[in-house]
Amino acid sequence: MVQEIISIEGMMCGHCQMTVEKAIRAVKGVQEVKVSLDNKQAEVSYDPGIADPAAIRSAVTRAGYKVMD
Repeated sequence: MVQEIISIEGMMCGHCQMTVEKAIRAVKGVQEVKVSLDNKQAEVSYDPGIADPAAIRSAVTRAGYKVMD
């Protein structure tokens, strides 16, 4: 299991937080997601044999938010 913290721009409310969490959870191989509205970050645990960071970032972008590098 790999854990990664992703910084996200554009989250303004609890609905945004839930939208990002749902989008990341939908990526195959993601085991756990904790999205912090205060820190504007997502803490993601995933199986690197199934999911990869690019797929997770793409899910955030498709949900309408910007991943900060």
